[in-house]
Amino acid sequence: MPKSKRNRRSKSKCGYFGVDKVPSGKFRATIRINGKNKYFGLHDTAKQAAKAYDKEAIKLRVPFSKLNFPKKAPIGYTPIQQTLLSRNTVGYRGVYKFRKKFKAQIRIGGKQQNMGTYDTAKEAAVAFDRAVLKANKSTTLLNFPDMVHNLDIEPKNKNIKRSLSGYKGVRKVKNGKFVARISTGNGKSATIGTFDTTIQAALAYDQAAIKKGNKSHTLNFPDGLPIKQESYIEDGTAFWV
Repeated sequence: MPKSKRNRRSKSKCGYFGVDKVPSGKFRATIRINGKNKYFGLHDTAKQAAKAYDKEAIKLRVPFSKLNFPKKAPIGYTPIQQTLLSRNTVGYRGVYKFRKKFKAQIRIGGKQQNMGTYDTAKEAAVAFDRAVLKANKSTTLLNFPDMVHNLDIEPKNKNIKRSLSGYKGVRKVKNGKFVARISTGNGKSATIGTFDTTIQAALAYDQAAIKKGNKSHTLNFPDGLPIKQESYIEDGTAFWV
């Protein structure tokens, strides 16, 4: 019986990679090697054919994403890393030259996502690898498959873009005040409020970012508000002039 749409590994009618149903009613296992199809017999069920496909696919070290039963792959199984496209001149997957720096980008769910701009191609490549792991994409996409990453800790990006006000999420408006805005996803943003000073707006942005669950290194004041000479405290409240 074909797999349900919910559990399908492949878009084929059988629901498995390398499996098709022949006129006799049996299922054939097929894998493509060096541009030619190689067949591995006829089987009574699609699942049996899928297992036959996986047996040969593992010998060829195909990606986990192309196995019908990736959880049953041998312990220590290492797929062959996917080759870079011929037009890639940087030398790392997901990395693009941007002026004198390097951008890291990845496509997830059909949408291109940016992971920031970095001073070196290697830094951008590491950022791409972290995004691959977080998105549970095939490890054959990794630039550094042997590198261990702590995904719970975000590395600091020295190239976070800030507005002309000098603070992330803050911009000056015509009346001389400062507006704080924060991204809500899908290219949209929401206004947090309008403030008299840039620091007030930057603090409001940080509070909204913390509530949203943003990492500390994306804040204007990740280490706490710095003490400034022009500040003073009255009744336990800090003011800036």
